[in-house]
Amino acid sequence: MPKAKQKTDISTMADIFNDCQNSMQGHGQLIKSLKKLYKETDFSDFWPEFNKMMKHPMVVFTREPAVERTIDFITQFIISLTPEEAQQESADTTLDNICENKLLLEVVTFLLQVHSAKGKAIRFRCCQLINKLLSNLGENAQIEDDMYDKIFESMLERLRDKVPVVRFHAVMALARLQDPHDDNCPVIKAYLFLISADTSPDVRRAVLSVIAPSTKTLAAILERTRDVNDTVRKMAYMVLGEKVHIKALSIARRIQLLQDGLTDKADSVKNACASRLLQAWLGMLEGCALDLLSSLDVESSSETCELALNELFKASPLHELADKFDLLNEDILIPMDKLTCESAMYWQTMCKYIDSKGTDGEVQLEKVLPNSIKLCEYIKSYVENLKTVEDLEEQVMKEFILKQLFLLVEVLELSDNASRKAVENLFHDLLMADHIGHHLMKYVVPRLCQLRSNSDDISTYFAETISEIREPITVVEKGMDDDSRRQNDIKIASLRVKINQAKEELEEHVRNQEFSKAAELKALISELDAEKSLLLTAEESQQETVRTEKTDVATILKCQTIVAEMLEEMTLKSINPTLQMLIESLVLPGIQSEDGLLRNIGQRTLGLCCLIDKDLVLQHLPLFMQASKIDEENVRATALYVMFDILHLHGMDAIQKPNSDSDSEEQDAQDHASNFVAFLGGFLDSESAKLRTIAAEGMAKLLLSGRVVSSKILSHLILLWYNPLTEDDTHLRHCLGTFLPVYSFACRSNQEKVEEAFMPTLKILLNAPLSSPLAEVSIENVAELLIQLTSLRLLLRNQDEIVEENPSHANVALAVCNEILNNPDSFSVKLWVKILNKLELGKDDIITIKETFILTQRITEVMEDRKHLKSIEKFQEYLGKFLPEGFINENPARKTSETEEAADTTVGDITSALGDTSSFFQEPHKITRTTARSDASLSKTPTAPPPKKKAAKSTAKTTKAQQAVIAAADDSDLENQVFVSPKPTRASTRTATKGVKDMENTPVRTSTRNTKSKTNGKDPSCKKLTEVITASASSENEGPGTRTRRKSQRTLRSVQSGDQEGK
Repeated sequence: MPKAKQKTDISTMADIFNDCQNSMQGHGQLIKSLKKLYKETDFSDFWPEFNKMMKHPMVVFTREPAVERTIDFITQFIISLTPEEAQQESADTTLDNICENKLLLEVVTFLLQVHSAKGKAIRFRCCQLINKLLSNLGENAQIEDDMYDKIFESMLERLRDKVPVVRFHAVMALARLQDPHDDNCPVIKAYLFLISADTSPDVRRAVLSVIAPSTKTLAAILERTRDVNDTVRKMAYMVLGEKVHIKALSIARRIQLLQDGLTDKADSVKNACASRLLQAWLGMLEGCALDLLSSLDVESSSETCELALNELFKASPLHELADKFDLLNEDILIPMDKLTCESAMYWQTMCKYIDSKGTDGEVQLEKVLPNSIKLCEYIKSYVENLKTVEDLEEQVMKEFILKQLFLLVEVLELSDNASRKAVENLFHDLLMADHIGHHLMKYVVPRLCQLRSNSDDISTYFAETISEIREPITVVEKGMDDDSRRQNDIKIASLRVKINQAKEELEEHVRNQEFSKAAELKALISELDAEKSLLLTAEESQQETVRTEKTDVATILKCQTIVAEMLEEMTLKSINPTLQMLIESLVLPGIQSEDGLLRNIGQRTLGLCCLIDKDLVLQHLPLFMQASKIDEENVRATALYVMFDILHLHGMDAIQKPNSDSDSEEQDAQDHASNFVAFLGGFLDSESAKLRTIAAEGMAKLLLSGRVVSSKILSHLILLWYNPLTEDDTHLRHCLGTFLPVYSFACRSNQEKVEEAFMPTLKILLNAPLSSPLAEVSIENVAELLIQLTSLRLLLRNQDEIVEENPSHANVALAVCNEILNNPDSFSVKLWVKILNKLELGKDDIITIKETFILTQRITEVMEDRKHLKSIEKFQEYLGKFLPEGFINENPARKTSETEEAADTTVGDITSALGDTSSFFQEPHKITRTTARSDASLSKTPTAPPPKKKAAKSTAKTTKAQQAVIAAADDSDLENQVFVSPKPTRASTRTATKGVKDMENTPVRTSTRNTKSKTNGKDPSCKKLTEVITASASSENEGPGTRTRRKSQRTLRSVQSGDQEGK
């Protein structure tokens, strides 16, 4: 007869729950004690007491260590129950079924009942417990479809929760319910929505850690590598390294991932890319670095490949690098048959890396770097092989290898004369070689300039070399004309007749034995034969050495490139006669050529000459201006670069005529300079993105250097930064995003210019027609940026000091108040009122504050909107902090607002059922809050938008000046959002999100300035998460796993998430 079970000992269970809070080490013994109590007690008695104990930690929202230990203990105990212990009637132990564990089923049912409580702590703990229970089940765990539907529907509702930490654990709880093989899986659809549209980086990171990679989800995972939050980017690289094979990515995508990751401003992202992604790819390719380079296309992405190789080298000792490189022969050279683009790049990058270690790498460098003479001979033999290459693709490949060999020469030690002479002869021969094109000159000319120190000697040497290239010595065959040849033939015929006559007379004298006369005739015949031979030789063509000028495009382009590279490498103070001769004979004719490449390199070369000699600017400036207007885009871009460089180096004096003494001439000179700056500023509105970027970068440099002082240009740059047309121009966004804080916080005079641009910039946006791209810009975000840029306390010299004044904000307050008084019924009053309440005034601005206070009183008299009046009164209260009481009494403010009653928040139904829980937490060594560490990162909603584009990613090391540029988003309405997607806006309107299809905004890294878009009411363009998942609960799926029958089961997917335990 079975022994009757006793009632639950409440004190024993309470002691167990109290003890589990102290340390994780004693949980094993406590679980055994609780299991013993569970076996000896009827379930109907055990469950109410266990449920009561479980409720205590569920009302604590903060991440108290004692509460976390209690939650872990509850989870471990429930999962530790075997089917026999949980439900003795069950005999099937082959499957880990959630319904076979009665306590587990009751706990899950209870959690699903209270998951929608009003208390955020209860919702948080419900999702946390469900997450831990499901994740700790075995790999073969199965769940009935009815339970699956309940869990999914409940967690789906929690995905729309306003508290990020609740959404986080709801995401983790749904991890094992996803089916990557089902194209219509509702969980994956929910994940895809959250990963792109959730405002919390922790939620996006959680989705990344659990989402199953597939063809459907891969694009969303890759997009998170450009997320605005560095922790999300880090998780994206970790997931790609652990779960995605390199062959699943295209070559372009691999290169982009490495480029973004290895150049990221956050060190954690760099480390994740190098240690997780790069090392994982190397392991997939069996540790062969050359195969890794082959998968990256080194010819078109050499810089990225060098970054990757350097990261791989850092993970290995120097002696292993030298010993594992087994391609070198006894001469420390790679055999020609093994010399490929990958092996050449690996060789030169490894030599540079070892050489950068200084004395620590001297021994290893000798193992991988040959001596100078052998390497020069090696390169010469390889250059000779280029002559026979006809295939264009093969030629490009061999030229890339040759570039790597040129870079390898830079590592050579040239302390002895023999090595220097060998290298100099090598590069001189390369200059003279006809089959070496102009694009290789940038590797040859700088090296020759380093070997020759004297500037005049260098210019003379290159002038002679260019002369030899353009007019090489050739051998010409020279023949006789027709008249000379005819005369020569007559003479030869006459000599032949004479010779024949002499021979006949010689025979006759011999027969007559007149030997003396015979001897004279014989001598005559010899003379005639010699004369005849001379005439015959004269008929043959003669060879002559002459200089022939080459006028083909390739030769001229090569010569101009040599001059340009020489000018960039040399330090000259004036144009010497040699350079003047090259300008007249080579550069100017090239600018007038019909070939675009010649005109482009000609503009560049002439611009370098103008940088050396200011006197050339006035002479050739019209040429640059004309080229920037009417030539092809590349030539226009080069001319624009030249003009900005001239202004930046020489200033406005370079474009003004000298000896301007009279006032009229000085005024004309100033007008001329203003017109020229206006001419350059016109390119800010160019249709060409390239020209627009060059103009913006050039204007930013001129403003920053003080060459140009203009609030209009500054306003234009700010509008250009926000303009949706520049959305895809990463370089422009990066440049302006870096320039604005650096310029504004450099000195007070710069802030005054920003102050002058404050109102005009906002008025342009307010008056922009609907057809203009500027109509899409968030004006409030622009205003917040301008407020930050004009804050005196953010100046570099004031960041460590307490500033008692802020004149720019005081002046802006006056301007805004006047604007409101001019048109108090305007739709823009809402913007002006918000600006007033965001300004920071100082007590030293008392005069301006008094004037502003009087203006606000006038505003209250003419303004009728009560909401705006309340904001004005709030601003008046702020002003009252700086004003004396007598002044306020003399000018009493109008009181129209009413006090608002604060509503007390109520706790959910579960908290009312708990009763008094104070005794449970007042015990010594129990749950204490004095030593608790709260995880604020999950309980708080982000209040600042993501930083600027890839160039301006968020980093923990941002300075105050950089933080000032980040426009803070208004999260006051986040508590009321039920995860409805905001209206789709373009990323260029400075939102932190980018449209995902037609229904959500995506916080993406390519968007640089962001503001939070809110939905007021129901908008047809917005879709809720439940709309994204198209009736998944009611859909009928064929085959195993259907949820149409109550007894059908689902196998829970095993998820390994490194992020779960951390939360």
